[in-house]
Amino acid sequence: MMLAGLRSEVEELKALCERNDEILIFGHKDADGDTLGCSLAFAEALRLRGKRVHVVIPPPLPEKYSWMPGFEHVREEPPAGSSIQLVLFFDAGNMERSGSAVDLIPEQATIVNVDHHTSNSRFGDVNIIEPSAAAVGEMCLDMLEQFGWEVTPTMATNLYTALMTDTGGFRHENTTAQALQSGARLAALGADPSYIATMVYKSRPLTTLKLSGLSMASLRVELEGRLAWAKVTRSMLREAGAVMAEAEGIIDTLNSIAGLELAIMFKEVGSRLTKISVRSRGEVDSAALCARFGGGGHLRAAGAELPLPMDQATEAVLAAAREAVARTRPMEGAHASRRPQRI
Repeated sequence: MMLAGLRSEVEELKALCERNDEILIFGHKDADGDTLGCSLAFAEALRLRGKRVHVVIPPPLPEKYSWMPGFEHVREEPPAGSSIQLVLFFDAGNMERSGSAVDLIPEQATIVNVDHHTSNSRFGDVNIIEPSAAAVGEMCLDMLEQFGWEVTPTMATNLYTALMTDTGGFRHENTTAQALQSGARLAALGADPSYIATMVYKSRPLTTLKLSGLSMASLRVELEGRLAWAKVTRSMLREAGAVMAEAEGIIDTLNSIAGLELAIMFKEVGSRLTKISVRSRGEVDSAALCARFGGGGHLRAAGAELPLPMDQATEAVLAAAREAVARTRPMEGAHASRRPQRI
């Protein structure tokens, strides 16, 4: 089991869950399939054991995941006047990642932090951190099985969604033999891989495709094809009739360019707030690059928020990215244009 080295922490979590009748679960803002899948599956597991559970995820919630079992029960903040003693965080590198609602957590509550990011700040009273896990959903499957708790088909659906999305449809480097075995276990427990893949990857609204086209028109390639970047601006959102959550998959399109080593997506959230998504296929550490701007993540996938206008954020991040790429060796077999392109 992947959590063998965390057995005491896992047993402590089980004891805390059994001891508390009301439990609060936090996912992170800009919710993805992993934080949603874990939160919803664990909430169901706890409700089956007679617990009152509140799942809190900062808005806006991504409509692309509205089909997930239990999605309709997600709330924006904890219940008023609550005296909750146990709070679980799934897939959050730090508490700030879960938005301002964390300020409403009762001071006396025990916080359990379950994550797989190497950059996790270990903010919990109990920290269950396993960087070798392909997704936190994979960790949740192991924990539930160690607890001896039933994994229902709807729980398996949510955990499979977590695993599938965090491996990029089982295409990223974290698609290990262990991850594939976990996917097979979840399918045997009732998850339908074909249905889930269709809902995640083949059910996009027209506005998402329009936004992707506008963003791709801003694509720039530099450093002999080793660095690519693009933008999503507020004017693009208005033109496409889209919301920022629909930009989620565009970075993966960037990251599909042959010979590319580093891809960066800039998102204009506000006049003085820019978010970046970073993907790496070469020697550049995405998490280290994002850490320079207060963010974090994994070697191959990371992100950050910069309190800067889009132009200033773009200039600062690209300067750091160019420096990082220049310090590394080109990948073997890399091939691309030999000069910066306007595409």
